[in-house]
Amino acid sequence: MPRARSALVAGLGVTTLAAVIWLGIAIAGDPAPARDPITTAVAAGRYQRIDGPRGPVHVWIPRGYHADTGATIVYVHGYWDNADTAWTNHRLPEQFALSALNALFIVPEAPTQRGVPVNYPDLGELIRLVEETTGEVRGAALTAALGHSGAFRTLETWFDEATLDHVVMIDALYGDEDRVVRWFEASPAHRLITIGEDTVMGTEAVADKIPGTLTLDQFPPSYELMPAAAKTARHVYIRAQYGHMQLVNQGVALPAVLRLIPVELLGDGPWQQPLGSLPPPVDARGGR
Repeated sequence: MPRARSALVAGLGVTTLAAVIWLGIAIAGDPAPARDPITTAVAAGRYQRIDGPRGPVHVWIPRGYHADTGATIVYVHGYWDNADTAWTNHRLPEQFALSALNALFIVPEAPTQRGVPVNYPDLGELIRLVEETTGEVRGAALTAALGHSGAFRTLETWFDEATLDHVVMIDALYGDEDRVVRWFEASPAHRLITIGEDTVMGTEAVADKIPGTLTLDQFPPSYELMPAAAKTARHVYIRAQYGHMQLVNQGVALPAVLRLIPVELLGDGPWQQPLGSLPPPVDARGGR
């Protein structure tokens, strides 16, 4: 025992083993709390924030990602957020980890309000920027674009991209429903998922125009209760029981929808945790 600690023990008259152990813990400091599985998975992946030519681009690559059977997932935030605030406040890397998809996840800057130009109207250019900056290759299995609310403006600029296979509109059908339907009908390989809460008029209109739409009256309480047909139907329409912002910041709807994209899951990941079991917000944890 170091001289200073021995003197302190002797001076206090502490003789029991329990007291010595307690003193050692007090001097060494409390052990760091164990990380939850989702935080551990996020930390195990690779993160990079790119200072792009028209705003930041966040990239997260899960541990074990391999491009040959992986996907490229591009998530676009809505109005009144930017890429930085959505990344942190909506705990996007945690939600991506909870989905456990073998995918390259990209979150670009997008308009924060009406009248602001679309930052990245060329999806191919955006993905090449990520490839060149990170040294990673896009997922070869498919490319999916997910957008929340005002993100519809960005997603619509990508409808002529030959590489875009899946579109997920999360309460994002505020108009131009015919453009969405035309994209869907342009190729039998195109797959569409629409979610309606604020935008139920638009989502209902699209559902009416697409024969064979699979309609769910709400999100099931767990992914395991999601109908098997929802994983294969070309158009899935979900009438959401969650509020507009809860759809993207509560860790339930977003990971559940991501798992409807037909890409392999990565091993024993945090997807085994219940949907919605995100760690506390960053501010509550004192930052990363």
